[in-house]
Amino acid sequence: MCIRDSKNLFLVLSINTVSIYTKHQTVMKKSILILFSSFCFLNSYGQESPEIDSLFRNSYTVFELQRLPNGMYRDATLFSGSDYHPISIANTGMGLIALCIADAMGWINNGSELALNTIKTATGHTSGFLPDRTSNGYYRHFMDINTGEQAWNSEYSTIDSAILVSGALFSMNYFQHDSISHYTTELWNSINFNDAIDNSSTGQIYLSMDSDGNGINNSLTRPYNEYMIVAWLAKNYSSESNNLGTILWNNHYSSPSLLPSISYQGRSVLSDNNNSFLSSFTHQFNYFLCNYFTTSSEYLTYFKNSQEADRSWWQNMDYNLFEWGLGAGSAITSSYHADAINNNEDLIVSPQIIAGYIPVNPESKSNLIDLWNSNLGKFNLPNVNNDPILWRYSKSNTTWIPNEIIGIDYSSMLFGLSTLTEYLGIDFFSTYNDFFTSSALSIDQLESTFEIKVYPNPTSDHLYIELGKFCKNISISILNSLGQPVLRNTYDNLEKINIPLKLHKGLYLLTIDYSEGIETSKVIIR
Repeated sequence: MCIRDSKNLFLVLSINTVSIYTKHQTVMKKSILILFSSFCFLNSYGQESPEIDSLFRNSYTVFELQRLPNGMYRDATLFSGSDYHPISIANTGMGLIALCIADAMGWINNGSELALNTIKTATGHTSGFLPDRTSNGYYRHFMDINTGEQAWNSEYSTIDSAILVSGALFSMNYFQHDSISHYTTELWNSINFNDAIDNSSTGQIYLSMDSDGNGINNSLTRPYNEYMIVAWLAKNYSSESNNLGTILWNNHYSSPSLLPSISYQGRSVLSDNNNSFLSSFTHQFNYFLCNYFTTSSEYLTYFKNSQEADRSWWQNMDYNLFEWGLGAGSAITSSYHADAINNNEDLIVSPQIIAGYIPVNPESKSNLIDLWNSNLGKFNLPNVNNDPILWRYSKSNTTWIPNEIIGIDYSSMLFGLSTLTEYLGIDFFSTYNDFFTSSALSIDQLESTFEIKVYPNPTSDHLYIELGKFCKNISISILNSLGQPVLRNTYDNLEKINIPLKLHKGLYLLTIDYSEGIETSKVIIR
């Protein structure tokens, strides 16, 4: 099988397997390889299924339509009419991963430039745009497309912030671009994910925060659900054994046997209680964004169970075998609904869920082809070519047409299709969602490479910086959680600097630009 490598522009013919070469990493699964020059078969991806080729490429078009000039992503795209949706901070994270897929497939040639634009805007480095964030870094769920201010009366969301950070870390791993790494590190340092934890013993995590960075007490969730992503980031906030995130993780997520589950026709499925099921996107988001889940045989067993339970629920209603998928998005009886087993009043099929299970269900591909050829859930995008995609449709109301396609919910379509062997393969996500071993991004690891001494930290009224030797042309800046500069000073020919501080409590990012280079570190003001 031949594939095109969009990075180094050569082809690989592999006997009994496919090996993907990039400038970042070589993944070899078999040894007998023959290299061909890149001018042959430049569009050699996906010779088996033109329907899937079209669906895959058009699925990226969804994100192209939702991308704004400042690099952020709208929540949704209307099938007709003028878009009005605000920025979704979670969909912006998914958009960053979409850029990695598009770059790897050779659909775009400026992926790193686009990703950098997004991350700079998200961290407040685009003129005129300041994202509304808490004192400890959490973002609004929805933001104004021009200013970054609160939109739709939305909350400061822990899970949406976590998805943004995960997308940025993914793109940092993939692109290996110095500026992307710089601004992603700034983003990572700007959010204290331990603050999202209410109780490490019960596993409770705050859904939302107030502007001062305190969790809202009547807004809590317990394991298991997509907030596993928040827990994963909190666990890796520090390598200390007494780190709150580590304690929560060990108590609840270190093994799926610690989590609640519910059985459906003999299949044990993870849930947040023992009485009802979760929407299938929950398991898929954890698969794509949490490397521990992606690489754990235990979690993958439950992942497969959730797929089989989803499909079995539909089969009990005697529909076509290829019609299944319990996802989230536009609905009939309500404007939005997260469908689940025994909780799908409108009987809506979600094709993106079929795609999201491709890593554990090879039959998903043929199911999608059958939907495509049957014109079930097939809608045209509002672009010049009116490219067709597969999206939610109702079995109980066959005349219903959704008015919008929601990016965060559709992401499973693009992500799942990318894992097909004729495209990027199943290892694509396990390689690039491995944030903390391949990128060395935990706070402790960052600080261990920070040779300059910064103390006391936490502090309240002053900060000492020891450079280790006399240096020239020293520039010191401190940014708040909104990415706004709160202090900028320059110094020359000094070894030790004493900086008086009059700042509000919270998490800040210190940047030291001097003759030896640029260093960054988090600073906590109490």
